[in-house]
Amino acid sequence: MTTQQQLSQKQLSVTISLRLATSKDFSKEISIEDQGRIVLKKLPKIGQPFWLKSEATGLFDPINYQISENTDWEEFKDYLRRDMVYVPVTFSDLHA
Repeated sequence: MTTQQQLSQKQLSVTISLRLATSKDFSKEISIEDQGRIVLKKLPKIGQPFWLKSEATGLFDPINYQISENTDWEEFKDYLRRDMVYVPVTFSDLHA
């Protein structure tokens, strides 16, 4: 049986800095060969984490989400347009 002390030793609190997301945060470009030519193709960044901020309350959902093969892109684009999607601040964001 797990005691409360054992549970608290397994838990960790983390603070993450977030910024407003753009569509570029959720796609990556890859080079592919197409009929002897190299072309760039955009693919979704599967696994990219994001957080949603409520328009009504201004609070973030208590869980994070990830881009997956099952992402509803129409719903997701609507969230982006309404400035509800946030992503973690990266090292390159801090030094841009």
